[in-house]
Amino acid sequence: MAKDITKIIRSLQTCAVNRCRERLDEAAIKARDLIKRGEKDDEGGKAHEKPEYGVTSVLKRRHGL
Repeated sequence: MAKDITKIIRSLQTCAVNRCRERLDEAAIKARDLIKRGEKDDEGGKAHEKPEYGVTSVLKRRHGL
């Protein structure tokens, strides 16, 4: 019976980790899209001294979060 519980826990852990990886991949794709849009918008405006590519940086710059 203990082996069954261990298998269930491992299965749940694997599913959770896989879902987190999927979410990270989706967030990375969205961040790349936001960065590409931001670079197009910023060409005519002010230039940043150094580009920031993280999701948090994009959200701070775009939305003040």
